[in-house]
Parts: sequence; structure tokens; C-alpha cells
Amino acid sequence: MMFRVLATGLTVTGLVALGVGPVRVALDRNPGVAGEPERPPIVLTSSPGAAPAWLTGSVDTVRHLPGDGPRRVAKPERVDLTAALALLDDPDTLSVVGGSEDARLPGVGVVVTEAEAERLIGVPEPRRTRLLSHVVDTEQMGLAVFAVGAAPEKALVVDGDSGPGRQAKLRKASEPVADVVEGWAQLRPDLRALVNRGRTEPAPRSGEAPLADPGERSWERAVDRVVRREILPALDEGRAPLAPALIDGEEALVLLGEGPARMTARGAAYAVAARAVQPGSRLLPTRGGESVEARVLQRPDGRVAVLAWNDGPATTLTVQVPEGDRVLRYRLRLPGHALTASVLRR
Repeated sequence: MMFRVLATGLTVTGLVALGVGPVRVALDRNPGVAGEPERPPIVLTSSPGAAPAWLTGSVDTVRHLPGDGPRRVAKPERVDLTAALALLDDPDTLSVVGGSEDARLPGVGVVVTEAEAERLIGVPEPRRTRLLSHVVDTEQMGLAVFAVGAAPEKALVVDGDSGPGRQAKLRKASEPVADVVEGWAQLRPDLRALVNRGRTEPAPRSGEAPLADPGERSWERAVDRVVRREILPALDEGRAPLAPALIDGEEALVLLGEGPARMTARGAAYAVAARAVQPGSRLLPTRGGESVEARVLQRPDGRVAVLAWNDGPATTLTVQVPEGDRVLRYRLRLPGHALTASVLRR
């Protein structure tokens, strides 16, 4: 796919210029107007336009958080169909039993408010670049869907294939959010923005303790709530799991304080889910595997990913995936009280 080396667009409030290597999104909000400070540019240093990389391996919400690097997934054992059928209803074995559903999942994301976007733009460099990159980097949080306002099924979708009209509607909905999304889109061409100006109901208070650490009971309880009430129901309905806030309030995915941004339990759950649910993935029908709550997904590149919630002690889950006249059998080690995402090796 060819990407424009330079794209400029004149808006009612200023000029937006998108450049390459390093990426520069220059924001000129009529700096000549008295009393209005000039906005600093968003500078992202990764080369734009490259297809996002989604590596094999496992991450979880306990010890191997995104950014720490995925742990290795062993090569599969190839077994014949008779051996695979013998474990079809085994509670410790999750077996794929058919082709993928037609619906393509949009990915995992967050509602970005105008106030949050303003705060992100105002973060001084180089911290802002690290923070903005962290949110969409596929080896970090890897989020791919961003919502302005409410995000029902009929929300306007703006992505890399959208024409100028849809891009203009995103900017009309919220200029600060559009600025941030345009910067993110240079790192993630598959990023999608959902725009709906309807009234948004306040997110229910979770009671989550934002400063909890992985392994603490409050952290585990927060992950449990997010997985059971938000992430899995949304995937089963073919919707994008959307966190209610990125950086503001106790529902936030990350906390901005002194030093590096700190991921909350909610943020860890969404980042792990994003590792499994690459945009364009499809759910696969399964049998067995009742020992954990798990979903198997076919990714756009043909690889298979598993998203598993284990609310008990550490266990091993066997996953069987058909391949021609054979079956690939994987053994995944799942930490206790954790959400795990595994991108399987072929």
C-alpha cells in the first residue's frame, strides 16, 4: 500500500500537516489570535504507513504485562483426527470445531474525551511521544479503536480508507480528539475512530483501586469485573470492547503522575485483550475447555489467537486447531486469576 509522503488539509481553524520519518502532525490553531497560545506539534518518531506487527507469544495481567515482552509459546504437536476427537469434550481441552463467523471484530479500544485529548497534547516532550506511542504500539497496549462520545452500532466509522468527508466529521465532532487520532493513525494504519455525538451515559463506578499492583487481590477483582462485564460480552456480541476513559478518573486505563504513565488493572485487561483481538479477527466456534472462559480467534494473517480468563489457580489449557487432515495441539500455561492472550505459532 502506498502512503502519501505529505498530506495537508485546511480546516476552519488552522492547518494540519502530516509528514513522514519522523512523523510530524503540526497543529496551527490561529496562533496570531491574541491570548491564544500556540499548540505544540505532535511528533511520533516511528516510520508511518508500515503494517502493524503482531508477534506470537503470550501476555497476561499478572506477571507478563504488555511491554514486558511476550513469553514463548511452544510449537504445536500434530495429531490425527481420531486422537483429537477423543478430547472433544474434555474440560481442559478447547477444540476449534468449524470455520470462523462472518463478522469481523473491529478491535479493542477506549473512549477518548475532548478533555483527555487536550491533556495528551499538552504533555511536554519527550514524555508525550512515549505516552502516545505506548497506547497504540502493538507490543505495548496495542489499542486500535477510539470513540468520540457514545459508540453504538450506528456510529460513524473513520479509518485509513475513509474519504475527506468522514475525516471532516471526526474533526467537527472534536478537534482535539481528531488531532490525537491523526497522530496515532501514522503508527497504526488499521486504527478506527467511532464518532457519535449522542448523549453518553456516565460509566458506572467500578470501585477499582487504581494504585493496586499485579498479584494483589484488588487488582484481580478489578480484572475479573472488566473481563466478565465488558470484554467478553462485547466480543460475543461482535462489538468493540471500549473502556470508558483513557487517562481520567478511577475508570482510566493509565494514570498520569510523576514519572512514567502507570497502567491500571483495567488498562492491563484491555491491553491483553487487544493483543488477541487484532482488528479484522473473527471468532471461531469451539467445544470443551470448560475449565476456563476462553475465546479463539482467527486473525487476518491466518494465525490463531486465544483469549482466556482463568479465575482459579494456575492451570494448563490444551487448544486443538484443525490444519488440513491433521490437528495442531497447543499446551498453554495460564496463570491463576489472570486474563491471558496467546498468539499461537504455526
